[in-house]
Amino acid sequence: MKRVVFVLSVCALTAFAQMPSAQQQHRHHQARSDEAIDDRAMSTLTGMNDFLRTLKVFRLSSESSKDDIVDTDMKIQKNASSVMSVRLPDRLHARVQGDDRNFEFFYNGQSLTVFTSKKNVYASTPAPPTVRRMLDATRARHGIELPLADFIQMAAGEDFRQSIIGAGYIGTSRIAGVDCHHLAIRQADVDWQVWIENSQTPVPRKLVITTKTEPTQPQYMATLAWDLAPSIEDSLFSFTPPPNAGRIMFARAKDKEVKP
Repeated sequence: MKRVVFVLSVCALTAFAQMPSAQQQHRHHQARSDEAIDDRAMSTLTGMNDFLRTLKVFRLSSESSKDDIVDTDMKIQKNASSVMSVRLPDRLHARVQGDDRNFEFFYNGQSLTVFTSKKNVYASTPAPPTVRRMLDATRARHGIELPLADFIQMAAGEDFRQSIIGAGYIGTSRIAGVDCHHLAIRQADVDWQVWIENSQTPVPRKLVITTKTEPTQPQYMATLAWDLAPSIEDSLFSFTPPPNAGRIMFARAKDKEVKP
């Protein structure tokens, strides 16, 4: 069978926006005095961040919408859903289904595999031994952003708070019947809002991200559901090719096109 190069990029692969990483934000960082940093907002964020770091096994489900830009300034909304199963430090599975995509991700501490049932093809690559390092490496090497990777990386120990240049406490709100704190956050390239559960398990329940670097300022929105004590079989994290599935190659992040 002829081997092909498959370019997996943020746009082609998922319908999920990502908050810029601390490394990406560093070169744009402004002094915190430029913006108001509300103490209650930062305290609530810290509580969420610290709680996520206590999680070792969890399942994160989401329903999301994302603005795609066509004809320069026309916004078209695309919808998607995902289910992420994580067992730290070295196991992750994700299923992503949307208007124009259907992918699965398998990470078992040694390799990352991406499978699309629509075309019955998959690509596998060696991966670092922890979820956090795997997410960083696949982003840098192949341009792949796993859905809602920011929250997974927080659970794995990453601290994004140093990249915040503005934070406000909006008030309280209810998301899917759950009382939440509503925060507005500013970073160099994005504004985002997060609704954090007001309980002993302060997980994020809703996220809205506005990209400021685009003239149309497209938005990404997701509502989140958490299972903090899931039963997950080891087999979920390892990929077994289905009958007649074709194996293809990951391209490097610098590649610009899909080659047949």
